[in-house]
Order: sequence, then structure tokens, then C-alpha cells
Amino acid sequence: MFWKSTSSTTVPSPSRRPSISRDEHLKSYLDHPVLKPSTRKVSNKLTKIFTDDTMYDTVFQTTNGFALILRVYVPSDGRTSPTMHMHGVRASHLWLDIRMKVIGYSPVSSDQAWRNANLKLGDAVYAVIHHFQLTPPSIQEITDQNLRKLQQTLSPSRDIRDNNHTTQARPPPPSYESSQQSAFVVNGRVHAGSNGDSVQAQEYNLEQFERVNRRPDCSVSDAEVNSLIPPIPSSFPELDDMAMPELQKIVEDPVALKSYVQNRTRVDTVRELKESIEKSNVDAATANLEKQDKVNLLCDEVEGLRKQLGEKVERYQELDRERNALTQPPDVDDAIRRLNVAKKNADNESEEIGDDWVESRGSDVSDFVRKFMESRLVYHTRAAKIERLRNTMS
Repeated sequence: MFWKSTSSTTVPSPSRRPSISRDEHLKSYLDHPVLKPSTRKVSNKLTKIFTDDTMYDTVFQTTNGFALILRVYVPSDGRTSPTMHMHGVRASHLWLDIRMKVIGYSPVSSDQAWRNANLKLGDAVYAVIHHFQLTPPSIQEITDQNLRKLQQTLSPSRDIRDNNHTTQARPPPPSYESSQQSAFVVNGRVHAGSNGDSVQAQEYNLEQFERVNRRPDCSVSDAEVNSLIPPIPSSFPELDDMAMPELQKIVEDPVALKSYVQNRTRVDTVRELKESIEKSNVDAATANLEKQDKVNLLCDEVEGLRKQLGEKVERYQELDRERNALTQPPDVDDAIRRLNVAKKNADNESEEIGDDWVESRGSDVSDFVRKFMESRLVYHTRAAKIERLRNTMS
């Protein structure tokens, strides 16, 4: 259940095997011999707010005694990179951006990097947690109430900031600093150390965690940034213990002053925050530039579709005008005028039939009578319609 610390985090090399399915990724994570006991699906059985299999939490403890939660989001698409966040805390670390998203682990930096790495999810989560255990982030604030209670139970005197109080800090337990062992929290118990010692802790139910919005607001307020910056200390106890010659040297020697300032923990925290913001901005800008060609192609396609739409709308309007002309009730005067023209045409046609029969000295009387009567019938029908329309107007 535990592993020995090493000087660096080992990332398994990409293999040549076929792409890994989503089910295989989940199985490697949920059945991982080290991660399984401290991993839970994020859900709420009471409200049924979140019941799918896309989000999980793994609780672990760092070598300096802090209990932390790594929240892993597993997309429904097996080819999309998983995302990991440090849940319930505000912290600074080279692997974390201002949103507490893990950005320093290269296999999950992009979808393409994830596919090229060909890692199983369990191995990736294992590597990230191992790195945070050996190089813990600088915790500025614990924002999750359950995690705060758990931390107070594990290390009652550790400095834990929240919105209401600050507890005085003292050095972490020797077992974590000297043994260099990793630890996981399982159902309220911390399992750590090679001797198998366990420390009773606050009951910690991961299923009570609130659902995290998958599409968070990306805007960052000044207050949010300022909350990550350590406050200006009101006193410097380390200076009180210095002799006057040492203080004089710091004041007069710029090199000594710079060295003293650079070695302060708060300066390291601000530097890490600055570097994480810069890296996050660079990554976002690089991702935008990589998609520029695709966006340009989509813009051209949209422009072509817009032009086609304009042509089709114009053709539709033309057909709609024709439809209105055909379906709307005709003007009576116009109808009478058109019927008069048609009646005259029918009269001329019957006259032509009679003239042709006389001139040709036709012998087929029945055929002549049939054609002549059909033409005259059309003539009288149109004349009757004209008379009826005139009667409606009177």
C-alpha cells in the first residue's frame, strides 16, 4: 500500500501497445494496489447530483504531514486527456496553476501528449501523487471543511488558515520527516511508515463532497490572486536572534541582503505562484495558437455557408412572392378582364374550326360537330362566369 520515496518521480515510458480503452484506464486506477483503498467516486447519494463515473478523489498525506485530495476527472471519451486538481486547498507549487489544476505533469498537458504517452490512468495518478508527496505544495488555505477537520485531527498544532482563524504552527511529527514514507488516508485512518503504524483520524466521507462544475468560470479576480500571496509579516523572529554585526552586514551589503531575502519561505511561495501563472498563461497561449489554423478554416467554412444562406433566402423570398400571387383571392375586375380575353380566344377558335371545315369541304360531319361544340361550350362557360362575377359586384 506504500512505496519508498525516491529522488525523482519516474514516469513509465510510452509503450507500443494499442491504444488503451476508457474501461482499462478506470480499472487501472480503481484497482491500483496503492491507490484503491483511498480512492472514492465523487457522488451524493442523498441528492443524486452526481452519479456518473467521471470524477474521483484520492486522499493522501505528504511527507510533511499534510493530508491532501487529488480530484481526477475522467472524460467519457477515452482519447481525451484526464484532468487533475488539488481539491479543497489553495496552494502554490510549480505543478499547479492558480486554479489548482495539475499542469506540471507532461502526459496530461494535452490530449495529444496523453495519447503519445500511452499511460494507464492508474500509473499517471500514482506518479502525480508520488511527486506531491515528496515535494509538497505550500498550503495557503484549506477551503474544504471536511479536509480541515481531518488535518486538525492528524496534526492539531499545524498552521491551518481559514476564513475565521489561524492555528499556531509547530514542526511536523518526526515520523513523517525522518521516515520518508508515503501515506494514504483510508476511511479516516492514516496508513504510514514502514512499521505499519496508523493514526486514528477524523471520519472522512468522500461521498459527501459537493459536485465540481466541469466548466468553471475562468475569470480570476484580484481578491483570488491576493489570497494566494502570503501576508506581510508583522515581525521577523529570525532577525531578533541575530547579532548586531550580522544585521549590519545585511543592511550594508546588497549581496547579503538579496541572499537573505531569497532564502525566505514567503519569497519562495510568491516565486512559485508567479512561475505557475506564467506557465499557465504560456500554455493557454500556445494552445490557442495551435488551434489558429483550425479556427481560420472554420471561419472560411462559415463564410461560405453564410453566402449560401443568403442566396437560398433570396430564392425563398422570390418563391414566396409567387406563392402569394397564386394563393391570394384575385381582384374581380382583373378576373373579368382575363375571362373576356379567354372568351374571345374561345370564340375565335370556334370560328376557325367552322371556316376550316367549309373551306376543306369536309365530309366528316360528326367530327366537325364534336370539335365545334367543345369550343363553343368553353366560350359560353366563360361568358357565364363573366356574367356571374358582374352580378356579384352589383
